[in-house]
Amino acid sequence: MTAAPAGAEYALLEVFIFLALAELLVPVAHRARLPAIVAWIVLGIGLSNFALGGVLNAALGVQLFGANTYVLLFADLSVVLLLFAAGLGTGVRGLREAGAAAIGAAIAGDLVPFALTVVVASRFVALDTALLLGVAAAPTSAAVVAALRQLEGVGATTAGQFLVTTAALDDVVALILLSVVLTIVGGHVDVLSVTGSVVESAVAWLVLLLAAVVVVPRLLRLPALREARGMPFLFLFVLVAIVVALGFSAVIGAFIAGLAVAESLVADRTRELTEVLLLFFGALFFVVIGVQFDAHDLVMPALVGAGVGLAGLAALGKFAGVYGFARSKLRDPAAARAVGVGMLPRGEIGLVVGAIGITSGAFGQTELGAIVLMSLITTVAGSWAFRYAAAGRRPVAGPSTPAPP
Repeated sequence: MTAAPAGAEYALLEVFIFLALAELLVPVAHRARLPAIVAWIVLGIGLSNFALGGVLNAALGVQLFGANTYVLLFADLSVVLLLFAAGLGTGVRGLREAGAAAIGAAIAGDLVPFALTVVVASRFVALDTALLLGVAAAPTSAAVVAALRQLEGVGATTAGQFLVTTAALDDVVALILLSVVLTIVGGHVDVLSVTGSVVESAVAWLVLLLAAVVVVPRLLRLPALREARGMPFLFLFVLVAIVVALGFSAVIGAFIAGLAVAESLVADRTRELTEVLLLFFGALFFVVIGVQFDAHDLVMPALVGAGVGLAGLAALGKFAGVYGFARSKLRDPAAARAVGVGMLPRGEIGLVVGAIGITSGAFGQTELGAIVLMSLITTVAGSWAFRYAAAGRRPVAGPSTPAPP
């Protein structure tokens, strides 16, 4: 038997420690009136290699705590489950009810913070760097939105469905925007290549969505497939593999799979199984966000200033882009505000853009650290603001939506 790669032997132990401590924190966070997401991120920061985790690593003589590749893979599984659950809770009906307003909110919610960030950042850095910073500031973290929707009990409301649908569409818009910016940064600034990139991505997403919604429910009518309790998860894994192969984010495939299974005869049973899985793995993504944050960055004024400024531009642009469309759909100003603040958290795609910027040489450590700090600030602030907006108004929804029990 070959030896395990460095870091692999402790990855599972690290994950179990994270999950156990995250579960223990839930009642503590509840008593302290903190969103569980915030408590999980703080836990991750404390157990990172840059804080208490580093001290424990040195004391134990092993590299136990840290965001190695294996831990990040477990965190990706947490994201996939969160978005699968969001799709199951929304269904095609929720997607259809969100309609053009959700599409408009997703597009404006990305383009407004992108443009605002590029205009401001281009005064301090090169245009290529400003364009990539704009893309990093644009997309909402669909995983955070899905968790907020579940944890704050607004999943059955019109606003909850509108929020998660907009966040999922936001990911599609963000990936198209990233593709366009990479085309421009690469020097191919012609209308044909940019338009082709946009159309290709949009058509691929739409075709995959329609195919999944038509095919998966029909397959799950077959007795042999319907009785296999794990079959919906097989479709989940297949769709995630397809979208990743096409260059999309895994969360898009997970959301589409959830939408498709929600229209099948096994939807209720699959929701129950997914809820059980999320009880164990739902917190991991947020703990790992904290683990990746280097607390030493907080003593660098330039990085902190860039991160706070980027977070402000991202939050202002997102709320401005989303609120009008949410207001037109929900008609209740408080519900529209809740959707607007619920879209503030940033995460996965922004960090991907950071990695691209470092690899291409467009970013230095200051820009990368600013993106990580921006993701942390918007996630914590957005979670807190959403809880405040949703408190005592369970529906955070339009006036026609009854409150869930």
